[in-house]
Amino acid sequence: MKELVNKFISNFHFLIIAYALWGAWVLFDEHSLKMEDLNNQFPSVEAEIATNQKKVKEIQEFQKKTEESKIRVEQVAKNIEAAQRQLPAEINDNQILTFFNQEINTLNIKDPNILPGAEVPSVYFISKEYSVKSRGTFLQFLVLFERIGGADRIYNIKKIRLNNGDSAQRGRFQMINSEFVVEAFRFNPAFKVDRGFQNDQTPNP
Repeated sequence: MKELVNKFISNFHFLIIAYALWGAWVLFDEHSLKMEDLNNQFPSVEAEIATNQKKVKEIQEFQKKTEESKIRVEQVAKNIEAAQRQLPAEINDNQILTFFNQEINTLNIKDPNILPGAEVPSVYFISKEYSVKSRGTFLQFLVLFERIGGADRIYNIKKIRLNNGDSAQRGRFQMINSEFVVEAFRFNPAFKVDRGFQNDQTPNP
């Protein structure tokens, strides 16, 4: 018995080594399994990274196009506002009636009757109509319309109605009755261009 115990003790270090080797093998096996699991996950992780990179690129492109669109919208808005400011700030009946009467008298057009209407707001501007009735020749009215079109102020001849005057009249030029409507304009101070984004988001062109 004593001999068996001595033999066991003398060989005990082999047991320790064997146990250590077994423990190392278990750890190595567990590590190998973990590495294999990680390696199996790499393709899906790489695919997800590629997808996210694509999404980031698409977002960056969208942001770039959005900023470019804001710049274009801002430029168009400024152009509209600049054109709007070219209209007069007011419609002065005395000045407009004086202009019409001077042109009509200069051309010797007869029986002028000018009636101002009411101001009508529009999107970009405010307009006002002037109804004009008078008698003259076709040539006189043609020249009058040309002078209205060439005036410093912007006018729009909206309606024209011409008809023969006295059929018994004798003369070189036939007199006709004229009725026409002229529009005058001023800018609308209440109008603001809707840029589609907040003021604090206005881009710097």
